[in-house]
Amino acid sequence: MGGKTTGGVEIREKSIRLHFTIDGKRQRPTLMVDGRPLAPTPANIKYANRLIIEICERIRTDTFSFVEYFPASGGTGNLTVESWLNSWIATQRIEDSTRKGYAAAINFWCGAASDEVGNKIGPKSIKSLRLTHILTAIASRSYLSGKTINNYMNVLRQALALAVEEKLIPTNPALKVPKAKHQKSPPDPFSREESERIIAEALRAHAGHVHNMIEFWFWTGLRTSEILGLDWRNVDLASGSILVASTVVNGKEKDHTKTAVARTVILNSRALAAIKRQRALTQVTGGRVFHDPRHNKPWRAEDTFLHTYWERMLKRIGMRYRRPYNMRHSYATAMLMAGMTPAFCARQMGHSVEMFLSTYAKWLDGSQNEIEMARLEASLSLESPREKAKGGK
Repeated sequence: MGGKTTGGVEIREKSIRLHFTIDGKRQRPTLMVDGRPLAPTPANIKYANRLIIEICERIRTDTFSFVEYFPASGGTGNLTVESWLNSWIATQRIEDSTRKGYAAAINFWCGAASDEVGNKIGPKSIKSLRLTHILTAIASRSYLSGKTINNYMNVLRQALALAVEEKLIPTNPALKVPKAKHQKSPPDPFSREESERIIAEALRAHAGHVHNMIEFWFWTGLRTSEILGLDWRNVDLASGSILVASTVVNGKEKDHTKTAVARTVILNSRALAAIKRQRALTQVTGGRVFHDPRHNKPWRAEDTFLHTYWERMLKRIGMRYRRPYNMRHSYATAMLMAGMTPAFCARQMGHSVEMFLSTYAKWLDGSQNEIEMARLEASLSLESPREKAKGGK
């Protein structure tokens, strides 16, 4: 498509027919209203002339969808994958961060998927889309991780599933694409010695806002969005707890957590001391607990803290780089190594017990291995009932 386009209006005895060319094929749809041909009145003819101009412009700019303009035809031959993906995402009620990920997937299928070798599936008719087209687009980007491929495929599967429901296509070819193999990166927490070095450096270089936030983060294990969104209204110093009920994601305030479930986090002495120090800095103004000290306003995004403070601190003390999120992993593993029950730890972290155990089983096993083996060895050293019976004869 693209380039010069032509079209016209054909006035018939009891109807109006348009004619235009798309993908090299001549189209002659009759204008219909409520299942009946549109009568060739002067007003309707004027409308038809405006419509053909609009259609030709949409064809020229590669934005024309046949089924959008002529749904009664039942035709999908000119409905492209790109057009349908854009229509599908417009129907989704999702968070901005999720929409951003979906948009990246659509860009892959429609704009970025192997431009060099022409393996994009976006321009293809949705009705002509085949499994081989999808597999070829994936294969042409061999450097993509298995996780990224699966994310992109999830979007395509959902969109095509709706197309099947709408009877635009008979089957969903994306269902036949196997999931790409990928190994989830294990948690990479800071050791207790490392965390204390970071906290000490924060105190030395950034006493106040940054130091308080880092120590509080290490000893509560909040998610990044949760610590940025923590509000003084949800802090109860008397009981030594906080209610995690709001977040900040990509600079936007949300009145819910990632799991859409508020939770109470009990503060240990280290976390409580940090937030009590912070009280003198921000509680009087109300609102969010932790501020960027450069202008004494709430943090808007992780990147600001990351590039201005975090990266530089780790570099100064010569420590291997890990994201601030790893402070969350550090708290989880610290609780396990202290012998706390997984159920309590999971509640503190806002996980299900199953998710918590699957994520941190290594530390749970590691801290208990010697104890459990000692119990087994102790049982092996005891005489069995049969041996006792023999001894009594």
